[in-house]
Amino acid sequence: MKPIPPISLLTMIQTGYPIDLVFRLCIHAINGIQNRFGGGVRARQADPEFYPLLERMRKVQSEGVMGMRVKKIDKEEASLEIFFRERADQTMAEDIRAIRNILGLDPNVKEFKVIYGSFSPSDKEVAILTRSILEIISDLASYIDVPDVHVAEKRVNPVLADQSAGTPPVSLIRIYSSQEKPSDVFISVPYRGYWFWIDDKDLPSKSLFSSLMFVITLMETEGKEGAPIVTIPAGGG
Repeated sequence: MKPIPPISLLTMIQTGYPIDLVFRLCIHAINGIQNRFGGGVRARQADPEFYPLLERMRKVQSEGVMGMRVKKIDKEEASLEIFFRERADQTMAEDIRAIRNILGLDPNVKEFKVIYGSFSPSDKEVAILTRSILEIISDLASYIDVPDVHVAEKRVNPVLADQSAGTPPVSLIRIYSSQEKPSDVFISVPYRGYWFWIDDKDLPSKSLFSSLMFVITLMETEGKEGAPIVTIPAGGG
């Protein structure tokens, strides 16, 4: 399956999805900084810089310092801009400078072209390596609380435990398992003598699970937009 176009992810962020959730779910890397991936032989931990980067980006987004707009080029093409408020308080200005530094961006350039890829040789571009729907599902499967007996029998891979340094505050999704049928569940599935479920009181997991439909919808309605442009004030202030 094809990877999700970077512009589709930025569209999700524009509609209000938290940038840290979108990137944790949908990308492998941004400017060479790797995300965690739990899919089989390619399983790996996130780079130490990844979660701190997302934390700063989430703060900038939630404080209203970061915005997005579609910039029309001609009748058939458009680009998407991410822009930061020119006048930010000292804390936000520091976060913006840190984002620039972690991504290796030119501190004197305001606009950065967004491209698809693991990394870019240019400090005037932001490269985003996105995942396909299949890769997203494969990664989410690594969060399942799999029964020890299934691991011992080589039916499934063991859960990829998050590293201690730079670990996100919560798991992307929590999927429990037990031999007894659970109660008060959002969704449950029986499989090989066990029940697998999401707790109905686990709002983050419920929201994440529900957001998959939106991601799938985006893939079904890929646009013809031009490459997105990221706009950042010089010096981060």
